Amino acid sequence: MGVKYLTGTGLAKRIRKVMAGDNPWMCVAFLGPTWAEELFDGAALPEDLRVVCDLRMGMTVQKALRVGGAPNNKRLRHLPDQQMHAKIYASDNGAVVCSANASHAALSSEDRVEDGVWLPPEDQAYGTAKKTFKERYSKAVPVDADALANAPEHLGASAAAAVGSGQAVVLKDPPTLLQLLRHDPEAFKGIRLVFSNEDVSEAVKEGAKAIMEEELAKDGHATEDGVSGPLKYEYFANWDKKETDWPGLFISVYQRSTGSVVLGMHRHLRFIPEVSNGEGETEEVFVAAKVRWNTGGAAFGDLRKLATVGRCATEMEDLFQNGCKFDHVTGKVLDAGGARKALKLT
Repeated sequence: MGVKYLTGTGLAKRIRKVMAGDNPWMCVAFLGPTWAEELFDGAALPEDLRVVCDLRMGMTVQKALRVGGAPNNKRLRHLPDQQMHAKIYASDNGAVVCSANASHAALSSEDRVEDGVWLPPEDQAYGTAKKTFKERYSKAVPVDADALANAPEHLGASAAAAVGSGQAVVLKDPPTLLQLLRHDPEAFKGIRLVFSNEDVSEAVKEGAKAIMEEELAKDGHATEDGVSGPLKYEYFANWDKKETDWPGLFISVYQRSTGSVVLGMHRHLRFIPEVSNGEGETEEVFVAAKVRWNTGGAAFGDLRKLATVGRCATEMEDLFQNGCKFDHVTGKVLDAGGARKALKLT
C-alpha cells in the first residue's frame, strides 16, 4: 500500500493507529491539555515515546507538559531557539504528516477541517522523515522545570467558573494580549478589538484632524490629555457602522502589507460623516485618541497591564504566520470572546 491522503475522522483514526505502533515518536507543535487521552485512549503514555513540541509560540500549556511527564521526562523535548510548527505522528507502523495538532479540537471536533497523508514504513519519504526527526530530536532539549514554569497556564472548567464568580485566577505577569485573550477573556469587559489592514489616505487624515481641532478649539476643549501631551489621533474610514456601534475603548490590530502587526490602545472620540478624500468624494471617519500602551486600571476598562507592545505584536505576527488567516478577522470589531474564537485560541 502506498501513500494515502487522509481527512476528518479517517485522519484521526490513522494517527491513533500509528501511535499504537512500536517505537512511537511525534514532532507536533501544540499539545492540548488532553493530548495523551486523544492519542492513547486514556492509556498510559508509552515509555519509549519521543516527543518534540513547540514552546516558543505559547500554545502548549503547562497542563499538557505535565501530562507528558515534565519536568522529569527527558524524552519530552522542545527547540529553545526555534519555532516548531510541524505535525508528524509516527512509529514502526508508518508516519502521518498533517495539519492536526495533538488536541481535542484537532482530533475530535466535528467543526474543524484537518488534512494529511500517511507514509507507509517502506516508503522512501518515511525514511527521510524518520531521519529528519532523529536530527531534530538530538538538537532539542528536555522540558525542564524552567521551561515548564514559563509555559502558559490552562484555565479548565473550575478556573473558568472562578473567573465568572469574581474569584482571583493567577496568570503569568505580565501576560501578552493573546495569553490574556486565551485564558481570561472576561478581563476585556467593555473593550473591543478592531482588526484592519486598510490604510486611510493622508488627505482623509488631514481633513478629519482639521475638523477635530477646529471644533475642540471652538468648544474650549483641551487638545492635550494631561498625561501624554498633545492628543494623537487614529482614523478608521468607511467601516459601515453607526456611531453608536463604534466601541468607546478598543485595541486596534493593524496588519501591514509586509505581515507585521501594529497594536494600539484607543478611546473613541467622535464620528465625522463627511470628510473629503481629495478626489471629489467624502468618507465617513471614526476618530479615536491614542492611549499610551499599558494604561491599565480604571483608565482603560480595568484592563490589567499587559506585556510590552513589541512582545504582544510579535506574538500576534507569529499567530498569523502559522495557520491563522488575518482575512478571517480583518474589518471586524469583536469582543474578547469573539476574537478568541476567530483567532482559534480556544
